Amino acid sequence: MANRVNLDVSERLDITCRKGDTFSMTVTMKDSSGTALPLATNSYSFLMQVYGYSKKSQTPVLGSSNLGKKVDNSFEAFVLDDSGNVTIAATAATMRNIKPGKYTYDLQYVLPTTSGVDTHTTVLRGSFTVNDDISKSL
Repeated sequence: MANRVNLDVSERLDITCRKGDTFSMTVTMKDSSGTALPLATNSYSFLMQVYGYSKKSQTPVLGSSNLGKKVDNSFEAFVLDDSGNVTIAATAATMRNIKPGKYTYDLQYVLPTTSGVDTHTTVLRGSFTVNDDISKSL
């Protein structure tokens, strides 16, 4: 008889980017058989939050604008397609506001259901490191 169950399907992906540079990352979502998820047709939505490790503040340093709470620095609207691709982006101006340092993040999708009880699943988690930049655009 099994004595454990692990419902955490998230995978670790550490991200390193640079302060003041445009941030753009595309993730391809597939089901367990390797088939791309129809993200646009099935009306998926995505949430991503980046916090400091101490999490003293309840406000993320960078986050999705659809969080329902105050986010000082937000990602652009996520772009989804039916080939399973979700593109996450932040402008250079937004990234200039993020202090260099090591943060933590996760990426979650929300799949609406006909019952009204949406499915929320965290798919990625890890460190989010912002390196300082020498060149500063005007």
